Amino acid sequence: MNLARFTTESDCLLFRLDSRVKTVTLLLAVVVASMLTQWYLALGLWLVALSLFCWMPVDRKALLKRLVMPFGIAWLVFISVLFTHGGHSLFVVSLHYFSLTAYQEGLLFGLLLFLRIMAAVTLVAALSFSTPMIDILETLRLCKVPPIIIDIADMMYRYVFIIQDTAHTLRQAQISRLSENASWLHRVRDVGKVAGSILIKSLDKSTRIYQAMLSRGYNEDNNDLLFFTSAIPARDKVIGIVTGAMLAVIVVVNLLCR
Repeated sequence: MNLARFTTESDCLLFRLDSRVKTVTLLLAVVVASMLTQWYLALGLWLVALSLFCWMPVDRKALLKRLVMPFGIAWLVFISVLFTHGGHSLFVVSLHYFSLTAYQEGLLFGLLLFLRIMAAVTLVAALSFSTPMIDILETLRLCKVPPIIIDIADMMYRYVFIIQDTAHTLRQAQISRLSENASWLHRVRDVGKVAGSILIKSLDKSTRIYQAMLSRGYNEDNNDLLFFTSAIPARDKVIGIVTGAMLAVIVVVNLLCR
């Protein structure tokens, strides 16, 4: 099948799939990925998650940027476990003042943790690229996640971009004042001032927004307004059931292979 024809969101099945089905199934996949004890199952789940992006019209550079930091963290976890976990020596790295011993058990466990992290992060990235954040949060609300957590997450997502713009504006103001030519200590002090100013402005803005919400009758326990007004299509239900069954099979296989 020619993947080049999936050039718009309307052509991609993952984008057209009901948000409730996507959110539940992909988050369940994240939970399964974090529980796996067999490295080849974690690797397979990661490859499946990566294959989803072959069908999605997303910016590959944006995808790589989103996965670079988790990859670095996963690699750091792998290295730390390799040299600290286990009892059977694999090889020794001799440095100037000390030596590090890599262990066979650390290699296997570190590889498992690495694959777990990357599979879970890639699945979350697939969800975030294909589903609006408001749909994800409202699906979690339907799943009986405490409303206060949903509201806080919603406000964080909405206003993090304002904080980013404020930080960029303050940074540009510093550069315009030739702060780049100052000493290293002076630049560090300027960065601290910018960070403090951003925190103060964020706290003040969040307080004013919350007071405005209360004045308009905000109540975290109010469930009168429903976000999803249509039923889940039958085709999407079938896809969700099949995906859930496949995840259940992965869990069973993982338990049998222990």
